[in-house]
Amino acid sequence: MEFLRKRQVAWEESFRDLYYLLRKNICGLFYVCTSQFVVMFTGGDGSGRSKCTCNAYISQSTRGLRSLLREHDLCFSMPLCHSKEEQVTTEDLFELSEIEKQNLGQTLRLRSFSDVDNSPESLLFFSGNNNVHGLYDILLNYRTLLTSLSGVDVPVLFSPVPFQNSAMSSPDIKCMEMRRAEHIAASYSGSIWKDGESARGSSDGFCCSIEIKDALLPPWIISGICALMSSEGKSFEASFVTEPSSIGLNVALKSTCEKSESKAARSENLQDSSGTFGISEAVVMSSLWSRSLKGVKYCDGSYTASLSPV
Repeated sequence: MEFLRKRQVAWEESFRDLYYLLRKNICGLFYVCTSQFVVMFTGGDGSGRSKCTCNAYISQSTRGLRSLLREHDLCFSMPLCHSKEEQVTTEDLFELSEIEKQNLGQTLRLRSFSDVDNSPESLLFFSGNNNVHGLYDILLNYRTLLTSLSGVDVPVLFSPVPFQNSAMSSPDIKCMEMRRAEHIAASYSGSIWKDGESARGSSDGFCCSIEIKDALLPPWIISGICALMSSEGKSFEASFVTEPSSIGLNVALKSTCEKSESKAARSENLQDSSGTFGISEAVVMSSLWSRSLKGVKYCDGSYTASLSPV
C-alpha cells in the first residue's frame, strides 16, 4: 500500500508539473491515457515566448462522466455528436431516470443518449483556460469519483518535453529485409525489366520493413520517424493502427486549422514555423478534420495520405 501511495503522489507531481509547462507555453501538447479514454491537452507552439490559450479533449465519454463534469460547472461541447444530449442538464437526467423506474415505455430517449457512449461521437471539447483548468482539477483531485480511474493504476502521461518524474520510453523496433513478390516471380521466369537489367542478382528487388510498436506512439514520434526517412530522399510507405479509444481526437484539427490559417494569412514566410504544437515539421490541414490517418506514401519530396473517416 505504501508503494501505491507513493506512486499516486509521484503521478500527481508529474501531472501538476506538466500542466504548468503547458500554461507557460513550454509544452505545446500532452496526453493523459487511461484504460477508457485519452485526454489531450493542447496549447501553443512550446516556445515559451508568450502566453497561450489552452484547449482540452476527452476522446470518448459516458453519460455518467458528462453528468459529473456538469455538476462541477465545467462547460464543454460535443462537436461530433449529432443528438442534443449536450444540452441536457443533470436535473434532466435525474428526472428521466425516475421516469424509467415508473414506466419503461417512456425511456427510449434516455437510452438513445447512451448510444453515443464510448464512441467517437461522445468526444468532449473544453475551450479556454478556465474550462481546461477545471478539467485538470477534476483529473488531479477527484480521480476517485471517476469510475474508469478508480481502482486501477495511475494514467500514463505522454509529453514531447521532460517533466518531473518522467522517463524516456523506447518503442519496440523490428527490422527485416525482404524481396518484393514481383521480383521473385521475375527471377524464376527470367524476365527483363525496362532498364534491361535482369531481376536475378539485382539488389533493387529488396526492400526493408520496419515495425514500430508500443502501447501508444505519440505524433511527435511519428513525425520524427517520417522526417528521418524522408531526409535521405528515398521513397517509403507507412501504415498506422490508431488506438480505438483515441480515434475521435482528430476533431481537434478544426480549431487548430483555424488558428494556423489565420496565422498563415498574417505571415508571408512559414519557414520559421516551429510546427503544430511545437512538433517539428508537423502541419495541419482543414481537409484532415474528423479523419484518422491510415497511412502515408512519400515519393519525390511529397506525401500522399490515406484517410479513414471518424
